[in-house]
Amino acid sequence: MARIEKSIEIRAPPEKVWPLLFWDRLPEWMDIIEKVEYTSEKRASVGATFHIIGAIEPKAEFDVEIMEYAGNEEAIWRSTAGNFTAFGTTTMKPTEAGTEITFVIDYELPYSILGKIVDKLMVGREIEKGIERAFEKLKNILEK
Repeated sequence: MARIEKSIEIRAPPEKVWPLLFWDRLPEWMDIIEKVEYTSEKRASVGATFHIIGAIEPKAEFDVEIMEYAGNEEAIWRSTAGNFTAFGTTTMKPTEAGTEITFVIDYELPYSILGKIVDKLMVGREIEKGIERAFEKLKNILEK
């Protein structure tokens, strides 16, 4: 599995940041995600499920379930179906200046050895750059 870990500090309190981290809000500031739809009545809680459509090639389409949730602090999720296997964590810590957000994703593309080559050459870099762009956009939105 490949791993990407990114952090950013935003000059805003966790209670202002957290709502923008809900899955259905991600397409507002994360250009590598095209669409998110809830597939459960639950929203921000353990057991909530979503269908995600990625915006980079090869196009990822997968389902996600929240496994652990502590509002304004942490969400742990995993993919449950689709063409993208992933496990991720989003954590927030209050800082003197605001909030530090850390996003970690462990993922694996399908297609055995070919998937690993494609990931190293293209996909992993695109995901990493996409997360960096997204964090900067989120920072701009929240620090206005």
